[in-house]
Amino acid sequence: MSEAASIVPITFAVSHNEEPVNVMLTFADNTDVMSATRWRVPRELVEDAAMQARAADAREYALLAAKRWKHYRDTKTAAFSLPQLEAMIEHEPEGEFCFYLKVTADWFPTSLGGAMVRRTWCNHLMVDFLFVHPSISGKALNVKSIGLRLLQAICLIARTLGCPLVWGEATRDSASFYERQLQLPVKDRFEIATTLVSQLAEALEAKRVTSC
Repeated sequence: MSEAASIVPITFAVSHNEEPVNVMLTFADNTDVMSATRWRVPRELVEDAAMQARAADAREYALLAAKRWKHYRDTKTAAFSLPQLEAMIEHEPEGEFCFYLKVTADWFPTSLGGAMVRRTWCNHLMVDFLFVHPSISGKALNVKSIGLRLLQAICLIARTLGCPLVWGEATRDSASFYERQLQLPVKDRFEIATTLVSQLAEALEAKRVTSC
């Protein structure tokens, strides 16, 4: 197994109903991306306008990510594994490539969250979309830390690729998430420089669950 292949997939614990449960983060394929377009806003949120809106936003991000993903898939610039991404970069050092991460668990029927990320021509990682399932976003399902672990995984991949910067757009609603996790002021854009990239990567590695 190559070093890159041993980095992702990665299994770690998150909180589900205040109890630790294992989930797995890995690269997604086209079926996974399209599956997230079938997410729905939970019916039980109909009486809670704020949570319903959060859930609707999560579903919209999944739809927008899938729409953008199709361009990279069709132009053969989408990577389905970390070794493949490394090979693409080696072949075309200034190429722009995309990958999509998913978090899954054997106790949940679809992915718990996802992130669509671009490796830019200057070897930075740009977070196009980062989102969790509408049931989690709307708090109909009590699962915590999916968004944070996705962000940490992006940093783990950035460190592996030697990317000095991870950056992305923050919406009015997501800015507080990035401020809290990065402990930096965030408006409509966030930047994670090399030192913090390494810290976030190490934090995820510390959570890795290994087989006995």
